[in-house]
Amino acid sequence: MGLIYVARWLDARPEQVYAVYDFWHTSPNFFLIRVGLLLAILAGTYLWCRWGAGQWGFSPLIQLGQTSLLVYWVHIEFVYGRFSILPKRAQTIQSASLGLLAIFLGMLVLSVFRTKLKGQGVKDFTWTRKPAI
Repeated sequence: MGLIYVARWLDARPEQVYAVYDFWHTSPNFFLIRVGLLLAILAGTYLWCRWGAGQWGFSPLIQLGQTSLLVYWVHIEFVYGRFSILPKRAQTIQSASLGLLAIFLGMLVLSVFRTKLKGQGVKDFTWTRKPAI
């Protein structure tokens, strides 16, 4: 959180690093704010899984971590690929937040489904193999 406050303080100063100021594209302060947010999210997820609700039973963070490659691949297709669920560059904060919630819940359901069915496919096709005599 300190990194975010330092970056905001630096951004409020009249002196800037670059001659042409563009906060959203070239500002090192914006980069520091994003790094601070990622570190805060990382600390929150660590606390959730180590001492928080992740120890009480089902944890969506642990579940998604068990199938992270599948979840990553499918979410890329839905968010950026040809199967996009929301029109690009035409969203309000509310609709983008609902889309984020829909993607999160969809990926969680996919992860649980994959975990429950892991290894089931091999049992289904054992009748096709002939026993060795």
